[in-house]
Amino acid sequence: MRLERGAALMLALFATMVVGTTTLTFVASRDTTTAIARNAQAAADARTLASSGMDLAKCILRSSETLWRRNHSNGTLLSGYSLDGGTVTVRLVDIVKRDAGAATTVPDDTTTEVEVTVTSERNGATWTSVSDMSIPSVVKGEYAIFANKIMIVGGSSNFIGRWPNAPMSAQKLRVNIGTQADLAFLSNLFPWFGSGVWLQGGCRFETEVAGALPTDADSMKSTWIYYPYAASGLIVQGSAAGQVAAKRMDPEDSIRMVTPPASPSVSGSFANYTSNYVLSGGSHSVSSFRVRALFLPQLFTRNFEVRNGATVTLNSGTYEVWGSWVMRDSRVIINGDVKFVVNPNLALTGLDWRNSRVELNANSNLEIYNGYSMDVQSCWVGPRVTYVCEGQLRDGDPHARNWFGQFTSDGCYGVAPSSPQYMEPWRVRFYPMRQFLSNFFLWDIRDTSVVGSLFLPTNPIRLFGRTQVYGRVAANHLLIYDTASFFYDHALDLVTGFTEGRAPARGGDPNDMFPVRMVRYGFDAENAR
Repeated sequence: MRLERGAALMLALFATMVVGTTTLTFVASRDTTTAIARNAQAAADARTLASSGMDLAKCILRSSETLWRRNHSNGTLLSGYSLDGGTVTVRLVDIVKRDAGAATTVPDDTTTEVEVTVTSERNGATWTSVSDMSIPSVVKGEYAIFANKIMIVGGSSNFIGRWPNAPMSAQKLRVNIGTQADLAFLSNLFPWFGSGVWLQGGCRFETEVAGALPTDADSMKSTWIYYPYAASGLIVQGSAAGQVAAKRMDPEDSIRMVTPPASPSVSGSFANYTSNYVLSGGSHSVSSFRVRALFLPQLFTRNFEVRNGATVTLNSGTYEVWGSWVMRDSRVIINGDVKFVVNPNLALTGLDWRNSRVELNANSNLEIYNGYSMDVQSCWVGPRVTYVCEGQLRDGDPHARNWFGQFTSDGCYGVAPSSPQYMEPWRVRFYPMRQFLSNFFLWDIRDTSVVGSLFLPTNPIRLFGRTQVYGRVAANHLLIYDTASFFYDHALDLVTGFTEGRAPARGGDPNDMFPVRMVRYGFDAENAR
């Protein structure tokens, strides 16, 4: 009996141990299951957050209101950005650069194919999603040319398109032209009494455009002309009219030109000249000044003149001339932020330039405010370019030397460049000033190369000879003759334009034209061990 009682005790103790172990195992299992469920939920939350982050990145890349190609830090677009109770980090890689083995793969103005990596973190869990995205060619775009009432292209060989040296030209975006033309009354007999767009047989346009669809004839055209929604229609005439698409704007879009900025005045410390200020020959470096007659400045003119091969550096500041700015066979270098105001008074020509150059140092800006007419012939306006070639320092854009018939080939440039070295066109801006009868004066540019923006909402402008404009132009009337041509830089889409309200789209549905290919979704399990 004692052996039986001992065996029963042992069985009881064993049963107690088994039950206890089973209980502990059940509790531990329940805790593990809870932890697994919690981790799974955290991973699911992080995965959802990564998806939201990818949608956010997609919206940023699609929007024309963001400068994502520039506003990143070495490729990081967002870092630890708070979203839905967690954070997301978005990194960008230029796919074309990466595949070509480039030293740097961060996006720039030329980027059209981008790899987007989104890393999310929420409640200690992380998730990574990677997508390849194609940037749409249908974002909002500013106007390359804006002709308020009349645009006539009547030369023998005129070109309207993109500036090849501009970084964004590789994207082959559409070129926009805008007009408020809405009346053709007597326009066939007296164009100045009507409004419309005349494109003669010598007008040429780009032959390729991104986003073209064979089923959409308009999408195949590289240039679109927009007119107001409320207009009765748009008159586009000439043998080249079929090469552009006329587009009525949407009701919410606006096509009215903005008011030009008010001209500044000199202030603080500046030199005051009461007679003509003439710099003839030699090199000169000047700062803010005013050139104005001592008495009755509204009746007497005083000029600022640069002549006889002079090289004049205008340093940062404001300059005022109550007469004309005259240049002959000379060179002006813009150093810093320069504002030049020409109040012509009795001198009907405010800007009177011949055979001269205006060059901007790096990161410099030039604003010119002109009261009456402009007469610029055989000049060159663009960046100042210095470089070392064959052991010698060269000062001057080779295109400028070629423009004046002074180009010779060397080890750096075997042939003359067809356009100036790149400079942002918004660094040079021409504005009109409201003066008595100023609207009646013509702004003429002949045989001149200009990198810049010209804005004349109340004046007509004429481009003659072999004139080339690299930037954009807006005027009440735009007349283009001979072989004068126009080259747009789409980087101007990213800065304030000449019209108020929203700029037009370049056509197409951005949702359909924004393909996304998922490369990788989620974490690497092996590396996570």
